[in-house]
Amino acid sequence: MTYIRHNVVKPLGKSPGAAAPKDPNVTIVAVDDILTFPVTDGKGVNYVGNFVMKAGARMYTVYMTPSKIKAGYESDGDEDSITFKQRFEGEHPGHELEIAEFVQNWTGVNVIIIYGSCSDNFRKVIGTKCAPVQLKPSLTDDNDSRKHMLVFEQFAKSGYVIGHYTGALVFADPFAVVSASAIAVNSTNGYIYQLPAEVAAIEFSEITLNHGDVITLIGGGGDTPATLSPGVENKDAILKGFSVWIALEGATLTLEVFKAGSLTFLIEKSRG
Repeated sequence: MTYIRHNVVKPLGKSPGAAAPKDPNVTIVAVDDILTFPVTDGKGVNYVGNFVMKAGARMYTVYMTPSKIKAGYESDGDEDSITFKQRFEGEHPGHELEIAEFVQNWTGVNVIIIYGSCSDNFRKVIGTKCAPVQLKPSLTDDNDSRKHMLVFEQFAKSGYVIGHYTGALVFADPFAVVSASAIAVNSTNGYIYQLPAEVAAIEFSEITLNHGDVITLIGGGGDTPATLSPGVENKDAILKGFSVWIALEGATLTLEVFKAGSLTFLIEKSRG
């Protein structure tokens, strides 16, 4: 879907421009730990799908004082070469060993920042795959306060504004599917599913997530990997071009839950 120009009207609410209280637990993801990035839709801002982490990797959170969190971007360039530079900054109180070790070991690492507010039903993403951000820290320890200022900036300019994300935050290993021929998609098992290395036709025994929720399958490989064929019956997957997906080791398939009356489908959004 490409962007169609339209009017941008005043947002709903009495004071839509008022500050939104921030979630103090900011998510930090090392780019080298990411197996696949979610893609944006044709309008270039909204991420469709999930960040999928490499085996044994996960996301991390760092507490930041809510009122001190700031995010934004600036634009630069001549009329035919305008680019964006994204920036995020937060403040961590105190000077405990854990925050000092964080600064020491995350400085110089390419990262993605995911943060949210208590007013929105989505999170925002700072940094991109090819233009991540890096930490530029500072410490204050004086008569007024003890705190670490954590600033994350892009060194590479890009053509992208800050992204919107409604996918999963990954703080644990993906759900390990026992049998690819009977995958139960539900809130207990989560949104990311690691398939086994087996010869099987992938089928879904249960799909109880909400309409619009997005899941990701990770291939288990093997000599003869499992396969997912497209279908049009209840609990089937509708795949792009009606092409079969082969669960090669590390391959990913992102699907969106679509409910129509008594029928539930999984519609392919992307594969990697």
